[in-house]
Amino acid sequence: MRPAGPLLLLLVTGAVAVPADEPAAPAPVKTSARLSQEIRAALPRFEPPAAAPGPATSPVLSPAASLDPDVVELPKLTVREKRLPGHDPDVWLNDRIVQRKAMVAYRDSMTDLEWLLNCWFVPLFSAPPSVRGRDYYEGRKRAEEIGRLNNLIKAIGLTDPKAAAKARRAMDVNLLIKDN
Repeated sequence: MRPAGPLLLLLVTGAVAVPADEPAAPAPVKTSARLSQEIRAALPRFEPPAAAPGPATSPVLSPAASLDPDVVELPKLTVREKRLPGHDPDVWLNDRIVQRKAMVAYRDSMTDLEWLLNCWFVPLFSAPPSVRGRDYYEGRKRAEEIGRLNNLIKAIGLTDPKAAAKARRAMDVNLLIKDN
């Protein structure tokens, strides 16, 4: 165990000396009553804003709060947060974790024999399992999103068939663009 240094010892005991060449903080200067009156006379008179009637200025007291005059119950306030865009939980993950998640999903989609046959690859003729796993994972996510959108279009179609047809055409055009 090392002995405590002299600076630590001074800090613990509170015996820290201030150098003599540093001046002390100046004391606040008080103004005379006459000078204060002249300053106030030159300034505009303060008038507090009129209180607007409403729930914010007229608090509702509950029976328990009315017993204590110092307790004021404020009106209820609802805070609505904005949702984060998108439905993809992988946005928050880094590539290494998404790749591991894809490999687990790819491995779980096969039997042991299929995995044994698919974990081999020839570099010039086939893609490695990590690439195939990522492709499988992204294809499955895309199929789930298409299914979700189809269900949404069906629900829209119950009330507005024209809007549903327009949404289906827009989805089909986007799928064609992404496929090319």
